[in-house]
Amino acid sequence: MEQRFIWQRHAEAEQWVLKCLEDFCEKNPNLQYLSEKFLQQASCRLYDWVDHLLLSDSPALRRQLSGLGFELLPDMVQTVYSHPGALLPDIVLLGDSAGIESGVTLLVECVSEFLQVNGFSTEIEGSPFSAYRRALLGVTGDISLSVAERRVRRVFEPQGLTDAELRDYLAALELWQCRPRSSTDEDLAWKETQRLAEQLTTQLGKDRAAQVVCLGERTYWQSRNLIGRLQKGRQDILGLGWANHDHHTFRSSRRNFVHLVNLFTTLGFHCRERFYAGREAGWGAQVMENPEAGLSLFLDVDLAPEEVTTDFSRQELPEQEQLGTIGLWCALHGDSIFEAGMHHLAARCDFLRLDEDIARHGQRFMAPFSDFPYLKQAFSVAERWQPDSARVNSLVESGKISAEQGDKFIEEGAVGSHLENIQRSEGYKGFNKKNVSAIILETDPRK
Repeated sequence: MEQRFIWQRHAEAEQWVLKCLEDFCEKNPNLQYLSEKFLQQASCRLYDWVDHLLLSDSPALRRQLSGLGFELLPDMVQTVYSHPGALLPDIVLLGDSAGIESGVTLLVECVSEFLQVNGFSTEIEGSPFSAYRRALLGVTGDISLSVAERRVRRVFEPQGLTDAELRDYLAALELWQCRPRSSTDEDLAWKETQRLAEQLTTQLGKDRAAQVVCLGERTYWQSRNLIGRLQKGRQDILGLGWANHDHHTFRSSRRNFVHLVNLFTTLGFHCRERFYAGREAGWGAQVMENPEAGLSLFLDVDLAPEEVTTDFSRQELPEQEQLGTIGLWCALHGDSIFEAGMHHLAARCDFLRLDEDIARHGQRFMAPFSDFPYLKQAFSVAERWQPDSARVNSLVESGKISAEQGDKFIEEGAVGSHLENIQRSEGYKGFNKKNVSAIILETDPRK
């Protein structure tokens, strides 16, 4: 793994942010009320919804931020400090003319929905579906409380859209959501999907196109995942949406993996670290990120032992005689970008609280596959999907699975998708290779 992708823990920087947030909650009862409401009704920590903090500018504060690892962003209208190696809120420094001393801005998926369900009546600045829009909820105890939605990061002033730009955005969203997800000609389907991604980037730019694609993929995944709909409903009661997403995970057959990487590269994603847990693990994953869109991906594929140290995201992968966990999942259900949809969405929540609260709704999570102070992860118990009998019969005839396994898949279904419960601490941005491998094996359809 490249040195720049070996993520470190930044406990001191996170504690500083948490202390600021704690002080704000003490001074602003509305913020404290929302913190309690998020936890009780959606099993979420307030911290995971903070987009940025507002603080009065001073030389001493700048020195402190630099000492904690924050860096001044160049070419910004505002004075903004961001931590390049950690998942932490940005810090926006205010001049004397700002009229307020400090504040916090929460990130949601739709500002108007948040205002409606929480009983706030205030002006929304910025056009619907623009790069950034916000609403000031009020100022109490010299602490401003705002809520925002964004489609591009590193923008902190409300943006407008022309009528033509609005039409382009809505048309692009509809184009992606209505694209055919099943086809008898997979090569043709890939060409059309790639062409559509290129069209979206031309209309919207890469970052907003990436937002459109991931929104469409979340919507499709949710339609096939009960626990996803349940948790989305709990968050929508508070007008939050999926603004707490951590990463989107797609599974791919070997022959299509390079196409999948190229597709997301078109949408402005770059390759981050690659994952594989030893030569015998039988799988690999390419992490991709579009930092300007605020989106991360986990792309899974079967790997042979000799391929784990190669750049498998750029090299064509030939078919194997035997199917691993991911290859079999795709053979039964289709690749994630097509019929199957995402394997899982990871949402940042209060790890223990979500596990307990979801159980009260009759749903369960599996045992954690990461249980560290800085990274906790668990999959929901998988949906079971009924695979197409023609797919199963083809796998039996080709010797990829036994007749007994085929009969079992037809009778009982095969594991489908999950919701991932994830809690990050200390600003840790990475994943745990060993534990990811363990959960990959646990989700093999043959188990």
